[in-house]
Amino acid sequence: MSIDTRFFTIVPQTAAALADIIGAELRGLPDALVEGAASFGNAKAGDITFLRGEADGARPEAGAIVVTQQAQADKLGSAVMALVVDNPRLAFARALTRLVPDTSPGSVAPADTVSGMNKNCDIGPGVMLGADVTVGDGTTIGAGVIIHKGVRIGQNCHIDANAVLSHCRIGDDVTVQPGAVIGSAGFGFEITDDGPVPLPHVGGVEIGSSVLIGAGCCIDRGTLGPTRIGDQAMLDNLVHVAHNCEIGARAVLTAQIGLAGGAVIGEGAMIGGQAGIGPSTRVGKGAVVMAQSGVTKDVEDGATVAGFPASDAREMWRERAALRRLLAKSGRKDN
Repeated sequence: MSIDTRFFTIVPQTAAALADIIGAELRGLPDALVEGAASFGNAKAGDITFLRGEADGARPEAGAIVVTQQAQADKLGSAVMALVVDNPRLAFARALTRLVPDTSPGSVAPADTVSGMNKNCDIGPGVMLGADVTVGDGTTIGAGVIIHKGVRIGQNCHIDANAVLSHCRIGDDVTVQPGAVIGSAGFGFEITDDGPVPLPHVGGVEIGSSVLIGAGCCIDRGTLGPTRIGDQAMLDNLVHVAHNCEIGARAVLTAQIGLAGGAVIGEGAMIGGQAGIGPSTRVGKGAVVMAQSGVTKDVEDGATVAGFPASDAREMWRERAALRRLLAKSGRKDN
């Protein structure tokens, strides 16, 4: 199951009810109960999932619900229950909205009215807490911080002023600098003739130990499953981490970097300021992405890339030098 039940409550639905909600043709038992949701490769019995491309021989476990098109439903076989629609991703989003009708972070109350807080914590003025928040020994919470329901913060952390935390679990010795937002919904939607339809984000954020989250960073929770940040990762100010990204241990991301959904940053990688990493793109272990680069394809372990689209840095500089020589011979200037 890829819905984070620590933060979201699932309302089980029958297959028939979901088919009616999304306007689908149901192939399977109408009374079968759907109790979760997952990506196609991770779907278990009772989960709803969706498929837009070819199955390529992959199958969810028996009993999974697949949202797909007519031809795909035939290829999956009679053993798989299918909800047949024209737009599987849109239908999946609508079904997920019924399964998890409330994705709000919940209400908060002043910290001094919430019971169960660790006495060894230093809680600043104006801090607001949701239900079932856990804060470890020696942690400092700065003025005006908002921590929503179910959030867990480890020991000896520093959560600075006006940070907002929801749908997340944070390890020990983590610093979250002022104004950071962790656990907000990601920027995912399906385009329709009536305009964009937002996709529910029902995952969470998992942050390891000894991590630095700079001022003004935004770390989105996963659509399904978590967004992950490994131990000792360092994020400078104004870094944006989209849904379901994974940042490896000891990776360093400098200011104004943007990671698109599903991007993977390997252990010890270093990303220069204002660089952009494309969706579901992997930057390998120990790789270096130079400032203002645009990464549109995977970067190998240990490689150094630059430019847009990002390519081997030495090759790029050689090409630039050759271009300047050609321009100089032609009497033109390199702008």
